[in-house]
Amino acid sequence: MRGWKELGLVDTIYEEEDYEFSSSSPSISPSISSPLTPLHSRVHSWSQKTGEKTDVLIYVQGTCFNLHKDPLTSRSSYLKRQLTELSEITLPLNITAEIFSLVADFCYGAQIILTPFNVVALRTAAELLGMTETSSKSGDNLKQITETYFRRVISANRELAQIVFRSCLKLLPEAETTAFLLSRCVAALDFTSDDEEMDGILDDVIGLGAEEFEIVAEAMQCRFSNHDLLYRIVDLYMQQHNSKITEEQKIEICNFIDCDKLSPQLLLHAVQNPRLPLRFIVRAMLIEQLNTRRTFFTTTASAAAANHHANTITNPITTTSTATTLGTILQRDAAKREAAQLKAEMDSTSSRIKILEKELAGMKMILEKAEKDRVLMEKKLLIDSDNNGGKSLIDSSRSASFHYGSRDCISSNKIEKGERGSSSFAGFRGSKIEDSPRMKKNSGMGLMSRLKSRLWVSKSASKCNSKS
Repeated sequence: MRGWKELGLVDTIYEEEDYEFSSSSPSISPSISSPLTPLHSRVHSWSQKTGEKTDVLIYVQGTCFNLHKDPLTSRSSYLKRQLTELSEITLPLNITAEIFSLVADFCYGAQIILTPFNVVALRTAAELLGMTETSSKSGDNLKQITETYFRRVISANRELAQIVFRSCLKLLPEAETTAFLLSRCVAALDFTSDDEEMDGILDDVIGLGAEEFEIVAEAMQCRFSNHDLLYRIVDLYMQQHNSKITEEQKIEICNFIDCDKLSPQLLLHAVQNPRLPLRFIVRAMLIEQLNTRRTFFTTTASAAAANHHANTITNPITTTSTATTLGTILQRDAAKREAAQLKAEMDSTSSRIKILEKELAGMKMILEKAEKDRVLMEKKLLIDSDNNGGKSLIDSSRSASFHYGSRDCISSNKIEKGERGSSSFAGFRGSKIEDSPRMKKNSGMGLMSRLKSRLWVSKSASKCNSKS
């Protein structure tokens, strides 16, 4: 067992007896006894009846329960596994100390008083603790008792069903994952009340976090044959939490809405709802267009069949004239008007889809262009950094032109006329400049002087060779 310093400050529930303290602790009263509670009395009675002392410690959310192992393990399969080799455990489950006190009291043989306010917590605890074992005196276990009461309460009336539903919201996700308590409350509310009488519980649902709200939406998806109410709740949740949830969470929540189960009015509302994610809006558009086409073809076929039936009815006397009644004419005209209206709605839906596709294409082009510009800019900066030692392209080009001009100015005084790099040599090489008569004359004179120079060098060389 852990030392007392590691336990911290907790409330301890133990058997009723006096504890004597030595006189070396003057700050503590000579004797102290635990407060009398129903569980205290049962633990004390069990000790007196069996002669056994409490032998296990169970910690539940900061509260310590000093109890007997036998009554607990005889009713709970979970506690039986945990207390096989241990005498001190901490419950990591979503069970409050108050509820565990009732569970422990039941293990000692007490009759639990169930109410609409505690039935969900006790039903959830029965599942988490595996309270399926029965005692020798009674054939009922805690799971059966709470399940029977739960079914009776949620089907009794709307007020009780709403109380139980709110209790489920406070115990998510365990209230749904253990025994589908939330979804069954949803089904009961859908049966006993309509889509306006549920306004009283909407505030509780809308106040949930995204993960808990997804559980509620999934429960409604499975239990509702019509998703109009689910759509209204999701729309209100999006309105309240639009800036608090991510786009991925919005998509996950809207995936629980089946557009095929929405009424035409709400389906049209979903198409025009800017709070919903774009993926859901496109899906609603496609469903709306498909339903419109299906209705259009059905109405057209019915009108054609009615028209054909009217034309095939002959007069029993003359057998040459058709019996066209006023009802047939009105039915045919109504079918034509409905077909025209459906065609207009279908054209409107197609137009909205085209506009949306254009907007998506434009957004895609903008994103692609921005990405290309970013990549090009990064490459350009990387190249400039590698070539110029971290300097910019403008600074490097200015520096290069300055040094080039300086070197030209310095070296121009050292280049002799006619040498490589001189103006006369450049005139000799440049064809564009030689078009000028003056430049042609200068070029010719320069050529003659170079030829004379080479001839003079050749003559000098030949004289030197002859002398040698």
